[in-house]
Amino acid sequence: MTIKTVLLKIQDPASLAQLEKLVSATDGYTLTTENMAPHDLLIFEVTDKDTEGQFNFIRETMSSGKANHLFLVSGATDPNILIQALKIGPREFFQLPLNLDDVQKALIKLQTVGSTGNITVSSTPSKEGMIMHIIGTKGGVGTTTIAVNLARALCNPKTGKTVALMDMNLLFGDIPIFLNMESPQFDWAEIARNITRLDSNFLMGTLYKHPSGLYVLPSPTSIIESFASGPDIITKLLKLMRTMFDYVVIDGGQDLGELCKAIMKLADRVVVVTLLNLPCLVNIKRLRDTFLRLGYPSDDRVFIIANRVGKRSGNISVENAEQTTKKKIAWTVPNDFQNTMDAINMGKTLQEIAPGSDINRRISEIAAFFERQQVPEEGMKRRGLFGIFS
Repeated sequence: MTIKTVLLKIQDPASLAQLEKLVSATDGYTLTTENMAPHDLLIFEVTDKDTEGQFNFIRETMSSGKANHLFLVSGATDPNILIQALKIGPREFFQLPLNLDDVQKALIKLQTVGSTGNITVSSTPSKEGMIMHIIGTKGGVGTTTIAVNLARALCNPKTGKTVALMDMNLLFGDIPIFLNMESPQFDWAEIARNITRLDSNFLMGTLYKHPSGLYVLPSPTSIIESFASGPDIITKLLKLMRTMFDYVVIDGGQDLGELCKAIMKLADRVVVVTLLNLPCLVNIKRLRDTFLRLGYPSDDRVFIIANRVGKRSGNISVENAEQTTKKKIAWTVPNDFQNTMDAINMGKTLQEIAPGSDINRRISEIAAFFERQQVPEEGMKRRGLFGIFS
């Protein structure tokens, strides 16, 4: 095994001590203190003081060949500093306080990379993840509740599956509220502005990692900004995410614009969330007519979830709903106002606050169904994408 030299330029004493211990304990690495000598990896902490001087040092070190690879760490909260740091092009980016497991995984991964930056040994083959597009028949039907809690249920430590949750609700994206994400630094508009350097390292540096293990990509905070991202950019982003995650769950809101169409072309499953009332059921028929005209998604990829179903809710029956829409209701999710609102207001998932509730068990059943479908029948995955309804 080739021994790689690591130079640490870390200001935070606790983080420096952690990294010294971690690098020394990781096979294939040794620490160096020689600033002027060539080294394989520079791990640099970006602070909010003299940022121009820091970035000039990093650029000079990388361009001169003194360092072959760059990891950045930072506890800065200024978005401009973090964005500038990512634009330098680090192989990995870690926020303080450090998650040492993530750093160690990055060091092990770097062992498969040659001095030119090319991967020499593939330790983890690219995934062929499932893209799940969650859309609502109307506003307020619970699309985000289903998307967030379904993604959380798929993120199962027992299976080791990786899950990304993406907010494509352009006007009112609420995922950061649902998951108690305090001031996320990046969204997919930032990726759109840097699309020319989009790769897995850049993307992982922008994703928010939830304590549950979910990776989250929020919607833009500026409405004007969101419309600068065209279908081609979203397509490129999702194709990359498919290779990185086992599941990509998208909260699509109620939009049926060009971005939504681009997503549905790639989506392996489209989940329509509805209430069992006449306006929503009429909209299901409209959606199916739209899908038919577009030629995608095929009907076998569309699943209907009837949300907030209860004996006293005044809903149309499931049987009558299926007769009206000419489409089977795949699942009904019970009406549990108290637990659902508690989860939203606390910024937690149903699995955290009410794991034994009927609503959480039903969402877990839905997740289990899609887990079984992750490896589809031979030829179905791509052939059916542009099919028509039977």
